[in-house]
Amino acid sequence: MCGAFATTATHAQGSASLGNGLSAAAMARGGSTVTEHASPLDAVEGNPAGLAGLSARGLDVSVLGLVAGGTFNNSVNHNAKLRGVAGVMPFGAFATPIGHTPWVAAVAFTPEVLMRANWHYNDAPGTAGVTYGYQKQETQIIAVRSSLGIARSFGPKWSVGATAGIVYNQNDLHAPYIFQQEPHLAGLKVLLNLTTRGYGWNGGAGVQFAPNSRLRTGLSWKSGTTIRTQGNADGSASALFTALGLTNDPSFHYHTQVQNDLPQAFSAGASYKVNQHVTLAFQGDFTGWHTAFAQLPITLTQGNNAVINSVVGADHFNDAVPLHWRNQGTFHAGAELPVTETVTVRAGYQYADNPVPASTLLPLTAAIMQQAIGTGAGWTHKRWHYDAAYQVQLPATQSVGQSAILAGEYDNSRLKIWTQSLTLTARMKF
Repeated sequence: MCGAFATTATHAQGSASLGNGLSAAAMARGGSTVTEHASPLDAVEGNPAGLAGLSARGLDVSVLGLVAGGTFNNSVNHNAKLRGVAGVMPFGAFATPIGHTPWVAAVAFTPEVLMRANWHYNDAPGTAGVTYGYQKQETQIIAVRSSLGIARSFGPKWSVGATAGIVYNQNDLHAPYIFQQEPHLAGLKVLLNLTTRGYGWNGGAGVQFAPNSRLRTGLSWKSGTTIRTQGNADGSASALFTALGLTNDPSFHYHTQVQNDLPQAFSAGASYKVNQHVTLAFQGDFTGWHTAFAQLPITLTQGNNAVINSVVGADHFNDAVPLHWRNQGTFHAGAELPVTETVTVRAGYQYADNPVPASTLLPLTAAIMQQAIGTGAGWTHKRWHYDAAYQVQLPATQSVGQSAILAGEYDNSRLKIWTQSLTLTARMKF
């Protein structure tokens, strides 16, 4: 595996919040959030101008469970399986009007990225025939945001808002790793255990305009995020040393820095109340993966293996994993239907361009899902409102001819992947 810890967005595809909605209501609507005017969660992550729609203090608490499945085929694997829970995360937001002013403030703890992939498959022979056999190839990427939001209404038609947040990122990897750019090691493979932690920051802004009681429009922007994480990389070059006829100790240790760049994103949309029973929502997103995911820079320092140090000529070096992702457009459509005074049902659809080129596709960086279908319902009881949503990212398959990853291990490979998620949200007004 090469570059298994490249960041993958929550639910694999991105809107302005690098996901497709956070609240259960948004998930059920196919991820449309930019015109939402009453949810602290969707406002903080989708369009902060929506905070201005809150007339009373509100607390949103959600939990998301995501299950991923998939198969991988290459020269030494036939339908290797991805199984198990890919991520479980609680999160929430609190918003309050500021006195009798037109201002509303919010605090939130929300996921930016939540991904855990756990593959088991045979490591294909690479340079010099090096293989580490049947391996657990696992990565976990978590990025959570602690943020503040502020919004102001300008009468019944206009509202604006902004957010700023600190993002904590954790990367964990256990997999064979192929060096890519260090000239003395490029194409060689080791077995790697890597853990890094770090912080970055980002911000966002948005506006909403409601020309009448039936139509609401919204625009939002979220900045990019640069996160430089620090940690340790331990591992073994045992199969490589054996292939080269070396009897030296193959274990190694490095201090490690990994830079993750999350892209900026723009969203625009409208919601329209067709009648008292049906509200439709439509949204389009642009996510700038091309600039953010050109490559994944890695810095290794304080290496303790004498053989590797002698080959490189130092106890430190830089490497970078090629990504070359494309910019992405996403379309969301959703509908809400109140069936009683207290019960609402929802349904939605999302289509997204695939940003991942086949040349750099890997099992642990496979954000290739393009279509999602969601459904759900909400129930109001006194001060409480409860929502539940189920969403499935439909199976997507992508094949690789000649891979840009060195050593040819991912040439003529094929990957299929899908996800299912359940989101529960409770909101209390007080």
